[in-house]
Amino acid sequence: MSCCVKTHPTAPERCGATKLEAAEILFAGRVAMELARPDLPEWKRVCMETYVKCQEEDWLGHCYDCFRYCEGQKGEWPRNKCRRQQGDN
Repeated sequence: MSCCVKTHPTAPERCGATKLEAAEILFAGRVAMELARPDLPEWKRVCMETYVKCQEEDWLGHCYDCFRYCEGQKGEWPRNKCRRQQGDN
């Protein structure tokens, strides 16, 4: 689905995605590009790396909202809102 959304970012329904799902897919691609920057501040790298884990490991909570909070707090991830599911190590 992510390849389709990247090909049709203005028409995510063609890919079976909602506009919110499409926005998150496109944002994840931008995160990957940002993580490659050598001048990225460490606090922002922490937020982005935690966001990636949140998405890939299907954490509880809304990963994008938690990423934005983390950005605003310069690296403090809101673990009370976004965390691994119980039983995950």
